Amino acid sequence: MRLTADLKSRIRDLSSESPESIALMARRHPDLPMAFIAQQVKARQRIRKKLPSWFANEDIEFPDTLPLEQCSSELAAHYRASLLSGELLADLTGGFGVDAAGFARTFSKVYHVEQDESLSNLVTRNIEALDLGEKFEVIHADGIRWLDSQENGFDALYLDPARRDHRGLKVSSLEACEPDLSRIWGNLLSKAKVVAVKLSPGLDIDATLKELPGICEVHILSIGNECKECCYLARRDWKGGARIVCANHCREFEWNCFEFSREEEKSCEGSYGGFQRYLYEANPSIMKGGGFKVLGDRIGIPLVHPRTRFYASDQLISDFPGRVFEILGQGELRRKSASELFPDRQANVMARNVGLSSEELKNRLKLRDGGSLYAIGAMDVSGKRRLLKCIRVRENAAVYE
Repeated sequence: MRLTADLKSRIRDLSSESPESIALMARRHPDLPMAFIAQQVKARQRIRKKLPSWFANEDIEFPDTLPLEQCSSELAAHYRASLLSGELLADLTGGFGVDAAGFARTFSKVYHVEQDESLSNLVTRNIEALDLGEKFEVIHADGIRWLDSQENGFDALYLDPARRDHRGLKVSSLEACEPDLSRIWGNLLSKAKVVAVKLSPGLDIDATLKELPGICEVHILSIGNECKECCYLARRDWKGGARIVCANHCREFEWNCFEFSREEEKSCEGSYGGFQRYLYEANPSIMKGGGFKVLGDRIGIPLVHPRTRFYASDQLISDFPGRVFEILGQGELRRKSASELFPDRQANVMARNVGLSSEELKNRLKLRDGGSLYAIGAMDVSGKRRLLKCIRVRENAAVYE
């Protein structure tokens, strides 16, 4: 449905109402598409933070819930577009068009290919609102079949495979994604100089590198202290290893990036030591990507144990790429120690390499959630399980969060 001036005005006026209450207005306004208005208000309420500039544009029409859940955030799309540029790019799993619109900033021509007809038509209606002009072409077709029909190659292909099955449940393997990249990978590489693929951070990176040859870069994106996605870049004739880029969002369109390779991590001996005044935990992108020994070696701080994934130092490193805690006290990992360290029985509990989950440790220590203190159970370099009383250090929150 096209957004008329009257519809845009009503959507604006009802923007703070619940979609349910708007739908109930249908009897009083039989001449108005209240279901459509309710759906637009609901969509705008959901994407306000995810797609801020799209939210601010009243001319954009939004789809139902699922395409909005599956689409990239504006931040991630902007980052991904910065990785690629050229003449021709085809987004073979177009969806709502957030990724394709981002690539339109760095490519002369972008093809948005989407097999769902209603979604394809909606994106077509949004072209003018997004000021994409003739450089953006919407094609209603199955992306892989359309690609097979193209005689000329592309500078880049982009895919965001569906990661849910027919029941709507998340899948945990590359073969279960749609399309199955392992089956069509060779064909994709034959059609473009670069193939970019967005995948769930739940998929094992090393297994993916083995299944999909030619990957030269893996970008792991975290926003709001949560690992959101992995973007793999592949080149047809690439024979070397992959560069791992752990990108953690800081502010606006700024990212804190830590880069390494698997070969560099394997060859790094790493250093290990006991708990000191400050405790460091790498951000979610680094926790997903690995590179723990390389990070410690570059910064000059030891890990407390090969599998605990904490670093320790007597000096405060304010620009460390992750969270920093100050250790206020410690003891054995027992309920008695918890009573002494946390007399009010309240703390934010974390468990690392102690054979328990954070929830299990909280229950065993009889602690309640909340407060500014952290109760951290972790194994030290000697293999002993320790309980640490900590508080967050926030000198450089833009890097931590």
